[in-house]
Amino acid sequence: MAESWKFHLFVTPKYFDQCSEYGLFGVSEPNLNQLANVRPGDLAFFYTARRRGSRTIGCIYGPFEVLSGLFYNDTVVWLPSARDQSKDKFPYRVKLRPLPQHPTENPVPVQTLWDLRDQGKIKSIVDSSALIDKAVCTLLWDEGRMLLQALLQANPSPARPRDKYPGHELAENPVDLLQFRGEGIKQFRLECLLEAFLLTNQRHLYEMSGLADAANEAFRTQIFNQVSAYVAGGAIDIVCLYEKQVRGLWLTLTTTVFELKKEALSSDNIEQLLENVEWATRLLPGASRQMVRGVLVGSDFGTESDTRAEFSRALANVAPGHPVKAFEYIVDEFRHVSFKEIPPGS
Repeated sequence: MAESWKFHLFVTPKYFDQCSEYGLFGVSEPNLNQLANVRPGDLAFFYTARRRGSRTIGCIYGPFEVLSGLFYNDTVVWLPSARDQSKDKFPYRVKLRPLPQHPTENPVPVQTLWDLRDQGKIKSIVDSSALIDKAVCTLLWDEGRMLLQALLQANPSPARPRDKYPGHELAENPVDLLQFRGEGIKQFRLECLLEAFLLTNQRHLYEMSGLADAANEAFRTQIFNQVSAYVAGGAIDIVCLYEKQVRGLWLTLTTTVFELKKEALSSDNIEQLLENVEWATRLLPGASRQMVRGVLVGSDFGTESDTRAEFSRALANVAPGHPVKAFEYIVDEFRHVSFKEIPPGS
């Protein structure tokens, strides 16, 4: 079972010129989870802002081909860190270049994005908060195709890209996602580290979704993260679309929605997950209420047996027709992370 390549919208109101010159895009630590879902071979667009006289207008450039996965390098490219002027503020990075098949020079106005949304062709970007609160928006397949088409229509003749990009020479240092707090029961230091760990170790997502046995070319997954769910910046942590190819058509069989917590789970998290399941049925192609599953992931309860029992009873009270599973992640002395299902209790 393979994951298909994806479209992304990189958000950088100020630093597109440096990104284009260096062949890089970078984020700060709190946003590294958004970049962890980007893979070599994916296509990316850039949302940025340009001055036109006294006005500032939004525009979209692209397409760019992603050349690397997430890596760490703090060489100053965009902006020195406030803590250390010799290090960059955005050290979590991917490498990219203009798509060789059709490099472009001219952007399309951001109004193109809103026109497509108003026509019902863009659903994953609910409102402008996605372009303010996020560094990366992973687009649905048809959304990316429509933006790609709009950019090629604005650039019918391919441009000539640069021969070299300085950022491509930078070392791709690994990102340490296994950062924990706690003496006995260890928890991820930041929730974004848990999310990035799952996105870069996707077999755990497959197993918790119940898809571990579907391992042939007729099946594929599309994995999205930080999917906009409503206004004011709300987002679904991870969505896993499971598809099968029939007569050359990719059809959605199941959809799994993940809600992640770096701390132990509580009954309130179940309600939040169910809300996100409802949003998924409205936003995602081929999703219906009957085939969307929910998965909660939180830290090891440890010796808090009463708290675990209370959560387990709440899990058992979820209404029929709302399939929900819950898992606790367990970190051993060797920093190995495993996942154990929490059974519903009575």
